[in-house]
Amino acid sequence: MKKQVKLTVKETTATNRDFYNLFRPIAPSIDVIGKAAQVVSALTEAITIWFITQSEMANTSKTVSIVVSILATLLVVAVLELGGRKFLQVATRAIVWKRLKNAWYKTLFVIVTLITIGMGIISFRLSTNGIHHAFVSNVTVPNLFDDSAYKKEYKENIKEIKTRFDGELTLLKERHQESVTSMTAQFDARINAAQIKLEDYDYRDKKGMSWAKSHVEKYRNKIGTINTDKTATLASLKEDYNQKVDAWQNRKNKALETEEAVLAANVAKAEKVIGKKHQFKSKNAEFWGVLFSYFVGFSVVLAFICIVTVEVYRRGAGIEIEYDEEEKDDSILGLFWYGLTKRLDNFFRTRAERFAKVSRTSGSNRSIGFNHSSAFGTAQTESNLPRAEYENGTNF
Repeated sequence: MKKQVKLTVKETTATNRDFYNLFRPIAPSIDVIGKAAQVVSALTEAITIWFITQSEMANTSKTVSIVVSILATLLVVAVLELGGRKFLQVATRAIVWKRLKNAWYKTLFVIVTLITIGMGIISFRLSTNGIHHAFVSNVTVPNLFDDSAYKKEYKENIKEIKTRFDGELTLLKERHQESVTSMTAQFDARINAAQIKLEDYDYRDKKGMSWAKSHVEKYRNKIGTINTDKTATLASLKEDYNQKVDAWQNRKNKALETEEAVLAANVAKAEKVIGKKHQFKSKNAEFWGVLFSYFVGFSVVLAFICIVTVEVYRRGAGIEIEYDEEEKDDSILGLFWYGLTKRLDNFFRTRAERFAKVSRTSGSNRSIGFNHSSAFGTAQTESNLPRAEYENGTNF
């Protein structure tokens, strides 16, 4: 099993003690402020990535969308914040320590700088837009106004109006019919009286009474006049009735239109109130979104400034960063996994070789794996193997 190494970071002792003594009290605070600003930036970036992935995977499984959103959020935030911090530190050190010695230094410095600038822009945009979107998106779109109560009241009022006006129309018809019947009876009575007189004088005229002839003509004219008056009177009654019906219809239409106008006014008023509430919430969310986006944008810039400031402080104090590689002890879990895989490999390999009738070389005939026959024998155990063989994993 190959040994692993770990990278250790060390700071050298300050060479410029005056500069060190002057700025040392605030240097840790600057570093803490920068890291806190990065936390703010990371949180807002996470909000943005979360919203994006959740919206794009809205039609997928809830579990899948949550898992993908978490992985995407962690990956993007780690790349932008941790990677951006390291890249900016290296780029700053290259400048303040004047380490751009040749073309290779300069080439890699340009690449690192471009990547740092890209990460900074993306981090700034994700953070500011994310926090702004978080505030604005929380303002829910109001549902359509439920006007069922107003419509129910409107229908009841309309029903009442129609019932009232239908009663008025019935009363008009009854009064008109009574007037027609009364006037018809009066004119018919006069006509009957004149007709009796006419028949009497006509009888006398036929008996040879010449004086009765003028009375016959008189009553015939009278009957005609009465019929004419009757027709005119009934027509007048009909016209008066029609006018009253027209006036009744106009009043009914006006009442119905008034109720419709009241319904529309009530609905419009309620919708206006809802609209004003939504507009107020939108303006409030927009205000806080813009305010916090400025704060987050400042935090992102502040984080970059603090990172650069710490490196400038180290340069002024003459503190250099050194990296050393040290041998790292294998973890217990790593040793266990390595041993388990080796034993399984040898277990299946031995049986495969027996099945294929392939003999091992003399150097590989040592008993390894789960060989119970040698448990109480004199077989060589791993604790008895030389250190070099153990580290190379030849018998593990």
